Amino acid sequence: MEKIRITISKDELKAFLTIPIKGALFPSREEILFGLRTAGIKQGVKLETLDEIARRKEPVYEALIAEGKPPVKGKDAQLVWEIPLKGHGDATKAEKDETARIDFKKALHFVPVQKHQVLARKIPAESGQNGLTVTGKEIPSWGRDIALPAGKNTEISEDGLELRAAITGSAYLQNGKVHVDKVLHIKGDVNYGTGNIKFTGPVIIEGDVRSGFKVEARDSIVINGNVEAAHIYSQQGDVTVKYGVVGKKRAKILAAGNFTCGFVQDATVGVRGDVMVSHYLINCNVSAGGRVIVKGKEGQIRGGSITSEKGIHAVTVGSDRNIYTELKIFSLAQNSSQKKLWELSRMRTDMALRLSTLEKRLKFLEIIKKQVKTISEEKIAEMEFIANEIKRLKARLMQLDDEEIVLQKEAAKERMLKEVVVEGSLFPNVHIDINGLGFHSDETLRSVKIYRFKDELIVESLKGTEDLNYDIFVPGSKT
Repeated sequence: MEKIRITISKDELKAFLTIPIKGALFPSREEILFGLRTAGIKQGVKLETLDEIARRKEPVYEALIAEGKPPVKGKDAQLVWEIPLKGHGDATKAEKDETARIDFKKALHFVPVQKHQVLARKIPAESGQNGLTVTGKEIPSWGRDIALPAGKNTEISEDGLELRAAITGSAYLQNGKVHVDKVLHIKGDVNYGTGNIKFTGPVIIEGDVRSGFKVEARDSIVINGNVEAAHIYSQQGDVTVKYGVVGKKRAKILAAGNFTCGFVQDATVGVRGDVMVSHYLINCNVSAGGRVIVKGKEGQIRGGSITSEKGIHAVTVGSDRNIYTELKIFSLAQNSSQKKLWELSRMRTDMALRLSTLEKRLKFLEIIKKQVKTISEEKIAEMEFIANEIKRLKARLMQLDDEEIVLQKEAAKERMLKEVVVEGSLFPNVHIDINGLGFHSDETLRSVKIYRFKDELIVESLKGTEDLNYDIFVPGSKT
């Protein structure tokens, strides 16, 4: 039986002694000390406890025999911001907690900076009081370090304590990092004082864009005023107009992303993303690769032609004066489920062809096996492989059948989700076209959605089926 057993805690701050025997065989004080030294215990031995154990000569189990010195942690490193960036508190939180989910998009804020300007400084972590393990190892007491949030067009000083701008531009926080872009920031209006604007980056305009002028940018355009009869074009980003567009039938808004605005009148809008308007669209020609949403207090679409690939949502469409208004949902690209169905069909064809080839090869080898007394090990291995592959392909084809049923249901659901929703009034003389099927309203309808089901358009109440005013009908067949 082992006379002395020493166990050390995982952090090496404690050692425990076990002596399972007693009486004459009980180890002496010197033997216990030798056992501690052999186990590597160099610090914090509790001599009084050791003397008491040696004197009593009674069994002990997991007795605390040595204890190290835990460290006293120093101060953590800190970031000191030299520019007034909104959201830097969230960036610091994200640095400390890698699981933090911060919506930096809401905090996006531009601050003009000069090349080599200090954006943030780091106060280094400090050392406290080092600790010591029972085995004599020193435990560092430094506080937690943090990295400077270096992003695009920034640089860190040689001593690692300063984050600086590498170019002159505008600094902003995004995804926990500080970036500097050459953002064009117009303090007032775009007019004869500025001329037309063409810039290879984001553009921020604090005032209005006057009639006859153009603003073209590679990235997003933010206009904190109004747009008159002007042209606005973002090659790769969004266009945001804080107030509205009074286009005088000459305004044109084009964007690769989304378009967000308070109101739009007498203008042409073409975007690849969504069109989101707070108040109204009046006499506009709108084309959107996403959805057209007009859901503010008024939420009105009146006059003009609105085309969307994914759906149209408004409070009111048309007017009590029966102004002709056209809404279209036209899908240039096939929905994702339909694409998957096509891919699945190609996959099934390829698998069926390979299955047929393998079955013919296996049949050929089986004929040879019958005709020849002995067959090579190579041919036997090939037959086993082919048999397993045939089994695998048949199982996969059965899986594809199940997947096809699910995808067909999803494709039908996606087609139905592309709908026109009118929360309030749909007035007469509004024409709605969904992928070639048309409906012309000849009476005022309230709280309805129009969608395509197979080869028919359906008009359905937004009210639940339990409501007394609930209705659903196919246009042209209602009596």
